[in-house]
Amino acid sequence: MSKESQGHLQDETITLGGFPLDRINPPVFLAEIGGFFGQDLQLAKEMIERIIACGRDVPDQPMVLKTEILHDPDVCLPGPTMETYASKAGDVAQENYRSLIERKVLPLPHYAILFEICRDAGTPFITSVYDFEGADFAAEQGVSALKIASGNIVHIPLIRHCAKLCADRNLPLLIDTGRASLAEVERAVTTARASGAAVVVEHSPDGHPALPKAHNLRIMQTYKQAFGCPVGLSDHHTGLEMIYMAVALGAELIEKGVHVAPDDLDIDISHTMDMADLTRVLQSVHDCWLAMGMAHRDRSKQIEGVIGTSQRACLVAARNLAPGDGINLQTVRFAWPCEGVPVEHWDLVNGWRVVNTVTVGRPITWSDIQRIDD
Repeated sequence: MSKESQGHLQDETITLGGFPLDRINPPVFLAEIGGFFGQDLQLAKEMIERIIACGRDVPDQPMVLKTEILHDPDVCLPGPTMETYASKAGDVAQENYRSLIERKVLPLPHYAILFEICRDAGTPFITSVYDFEGADFAAEQGVSALKIASGNIVHIPLIRHCAKLCADRNLPLLIDTGRASLAEVERAVTTARASGAAVVVEHSPDGHPALPKAHNLRIMQTYKQAFGCPVGLSDHHTGLEMIYMAVALGAELIEKGVHVAPDDLDIDISHTMDMADLTRVLQSVHDCWLAMGMAHRDRSKQIEGVIGTSQRACLVAARNLAPGDGINLQTVRFAWPCEGVPVEHWDLVNGWRVVNTVTVGRPITWSDIQRIDD
């Protein structure tokens, strides 16, 4: 690792939309709508409004809306290049890449309408950007962060431009790693930090959708150690399992596509989740984070919820005992609840003498026994 990537470790907690990105707060959930709505502005508005409502249903779980600004088809060259994509069911389609981009682009004023919905609702939003103009526009619209898509992790001019925009506004820059090598990730992180931006590294597994064996989720810990910054997962799995795995591995940010028609055959739809499940997933993410708890048990903390009876045992007379009888495994059995001498004191009292009559089946109390030399 270079001195720039290691030496510029971020000491201060980074916030995204006002939510801290650290291990002591819940991970931020990025509910992504990407370009799933195509050029249907009304659908995009409805999706955003539904996501906002879901976020309000689970107020304890931080949520940020995520989309992209794809306004200029010239980010993709015309030509014969074909893009391949699949559905959740495994159907596969190919489409001319330029034609695909052309049916996804949306004018900047339309994006402004969508962002206004977020601002009015007080919902933070971030965007992936693909060119300087889109990045400038996003910054002017009040995004909470900019994101470098995985394909642009080697786009040094765009990273530098976005990093400066973020640094000027005290915003983080998210870098999606995609298929990048560790050296390429380091170069992107170093470039962004040299321009003053705080960085968040998102692990993006191979595949759209990504198979479980292609996830390599432990790489998030590698990024954490290498770059000393918040790390997250851009989830490309067809299901929801990887979201919860990421929580368990300490991800501070989790991105998941959300769509009203997750079974459609279109670009990036195969790894989206159903909009109808968003409230439940947000609650589950928060529950998983709560379940991580502490690295030790706090015995002084009161247990919440329904508490069962303690099953710790005590000493019980195995037969009728008279004064002078010994305490040993022939005269004693063990049972709960603990209404006599606790079983954890066995090594202390083994060999003591009984001083009172104790009938069979009765717990043996401290007043019933005495050390031999007393």
